[in-house]
This record gives sequence, structure tokens and C-alpha cells, in this order.
Amino acid sequence: MKRVLRSIAISAIGLSLTTVTLAAPPASPAPVAPPATAQPSAPTAPWANKFFLPDIATNREQTAPAIITHSFGEVPHGTLCIHKFTITNIYDVPMQITDVRKSCSCLDYVPMAKVLEPNETAEFTVTMNTAKFVGQNAQTFFVTFGPKFVSTAAIRVSATSRTDVSVNPGAVSFGTVPQGTRLNQSVQVKYSGRTRDWKVTEVVQGNWPFEVKLSEVARGGPLRGGAEYQVDVTLSGNTVPGPISEQITLKTNDPTNPLIQIGVGGTVVAPLELAPGKVRLEVKVGESATQKILVRAAKPFKIVGVDGAGDGVTVELPAAPAALPVQVIVVKFAPKEAGAIARQLRIRTDQPGEGAALLPVEAEGTK
Repeated sequence: MKRVLRSIAISAIGLSLTTVTLAAPPASPAPVAPPATAQPSAPTAPWANKFFLPDIATNREQTAPAIITHSFGEVPHGTLCIHKFTITNIYDVPMQITDVRKSCSCLDYVPMAKVLEPNETAEFTVTMNTAKFVGQNAQTFFVTFGPKFVSTAAIRVSATSRTDVSVNPGAVSFGTVPQGTRLNQSVQVKYSGRTRDWKVTEVVQGNWPFEVKLSEVARGGPLRGGAEYQVDVTLSGNTVPGPISEQITLKTNDPTNPLIQIGVGGTVVAPLELAPGKVRLEVKVGESATQKILVRAAKPFKIVGVDGAGDGVTVELPAAPAALPVQVIVVKFAPKEAGAIARQLRIRTDQPGEGAALLPVEAEGTK
């Protein structure tokens, strides 16, 4: 009898200890991957959802919601809705997006290859094309983070595509534009409702690298409704290199839907860009180290030479001298004696004008 009681007591202690262990919050992401087909209705919310909470950096103890939501509201038919989520890595291991799945062809996203170090943030941009549906629609992104610890966040976006107002095209996309180029695109805003005095009253001005001009091009007349406007967006020739991701806001006299938003995107490219823009190497005397450099331009080019090598720094040019918009060179450092050097390489191309770029090199040979 005593032996039985002792066995029951030991079992009870083991159960108690197991309960305490499961209740304790993990110091880092749980290493258990959710099923690949995990749905928002799953009983346990994925911890990756916490990455998308706006105040997670200052309030890390909050519970992960079952699903992240964003509503674009009522928008003109054809609008390309754009939203940027801020992602924050609150764990002590690097995280990155390894896979994105979507429940509808109307959804899209900007790929993000960046690895998020602990406490680092980044932007994840999603779009919803209302030209592909009419009325209310809600769809879901499944964003998987990894690779060491795996969790899939669920993001639901929704919008109501109005039929009385339409935008064509749904956004302005300049694409890749060489620096110094002045480019224009137009968007048509059409109202086909019954309100005879419906108007777009003004453009809400912003600090944009482009100009916006609004003009009324057609109106239905005193007996029937309808109106059409043209929005001209002109990219400035002095725009600095880099991505463009802005939104134009138009005001209307419709109290139920007073605003229309039009996205503007593109990338302005310098005549010649280097990535990375600086080389830092440290290597022992008698050994060598290399660094690959991407050389990009807005149109295909050839690298014809590199000036400034020496002191153990050499440059390997592309094997095939073909004209391509992206080329790769390899900077090599093989010191013969200890010490630090600083050189500046000048990469020359066959492009006229500003077809050259400077690459600083800092290297050190150690004993």
C-alpha cells in the first residue's frame, strides 16, 4: 500500500512539474513549425503575427492576435491599394521571410530578402488590385518566417470596390528610370453615378519628387450625372536615385467617400550604381580575401577598365564582355606586408557622360 501511494505521489509531482514547464513563456521563438496549411481559425495564434503589431517594440509581452487585419475601405474600382506593414524582430535570433502565399490573384507584395537582426525593423509592402473584383472582398496573405525557428503569420486585407467611381490605371508605375529623366503618366478618374454636381475638388499637396496636375475633361451635363478627370503625374528630372513609393490624395465633394488615393511607384537609378558602395577587407599577410561588387545601370553597358589598383589590391573584370544592365567585378586583397591601406578604384564603362563610378577600398594586412 505504501509503495502504491509513493508511486501516485511521484506521478503527481511529475505532472505538476510538466504543467509549470509548459506554462513558462519561451525566451525565444518556439522551435515547432506550424502546419504549412495553418489557417487563421487555428486555436493557437502564430507567434509571427506579433512581428506586425505597431507597438510590439515597446510592448513585447502582448498576446499574438489570431490574425493581422487591414481595411482599405471603399475605393474606386480599379484602384491598386497599397499598404506598408512595419515588421519588428523581437527575438534574439535573426529572422527573415522565407515564403509568402496568398489566397487571391488580386493580392501581391514586394519581395523582402532582408535578414532582420534582433530588434531590427523593415517594411513589408502588400497590394490589393480592386480591378479584379466588384463589391466587398477580404483575402489573406500567409507570410512564413525562418529559417531556424519557423512560424507563419496570417494577414487579412479587405476592400470594397465601388462601381460608381473608377480609376484607370489603378496606380502610376514609372518602372526603372535613369536619373535626370523627366517622365509623365496620366490616370483617368471617372464618376458614373447619378449625382450631377459630383466633383474632384483638389489635390492634397505632399513633398513628392513629382508634380501633379488635375483637370476636368468631361461632364454629363445638367440632366444626367457623370464626370471624368485626368490626373497628370510628372517625375522631376532632378529626382535623387532610389525607390519611389508615394500616394496621391484627391478630395471630392462626396461626404460619404471624400478621398481618392492613387499610388505612385518606381525606381530612379543613378548612371552607375555600386553595391556595396565600399569595400572593407582584413586578411593575414600571405593570404587573400575577395569581395564581389554589383555594378548596375539603367541600361545595358560594358565595363572597359578599372583604375586605382595596387598595394595588394587587384580587380577581376567580367569574363564575358557583354552589354548587360548588371555586371559583377571581384575586388581581391593579398597583402605582402602588415598595415592598413586606403585606395579609390575608378570603374569605367562604355557609357558616355557619367559612365564611371568610384569605389573606396579600405584594407588591412595583419600578421
